[in-house]
Amino acid sequence: MVNIIKHHIVVLGALLFLSVACASQPTTLYQQLGGDKGVSMITDDFLAHLSQDKRILHHFEQTDIQIFRQRLIEHLCVISGGECVYQGASMFDAHIGLHISQADFDAVVGHLIEALKQQHIPLATRNALLAKLAPLYQDIIEH
Repeated sequence: MVNIIKHHIVVLGALLFLSVACASQPTTLYQQLGGDKGVSMITDDFLAHLSQDKRILHHFEQTDIQIFRQRLIEHLCVISGGECVYQGASMFDAHIGLHISQADFDAVVGHLIEALKQQHIPLATRNALLAKLAPLYQDIIEH
């Protein structure tokens, strides 16, 4: 009987240790976004929203959408803590001469938020991503 109790205590202790270890492992924002698959789906939803917006569509007339899609996936991966390499131009260089207004920027951010909602990304995770992207504003707005 004593051995059974000791066995249960050991098992219970091990389970408690594992549950604490699992709970304390930090997850990256990238993982919270769903990793590779999640970021790809967010990007595809985002691009679908952009393609329907006549206010900003003209900014993408000379853009190879497949390359843009890949660079956006890479960028979201890197900025959210994923183990990717962004191979595109800096945000400043990528937006020179596009004359992006505050209204254009706000529309794009709105489409990103809608894509995140569409993929059922929780509010706290959406806000964490937007906080990482917000400093890029100065590099994107009309130069």
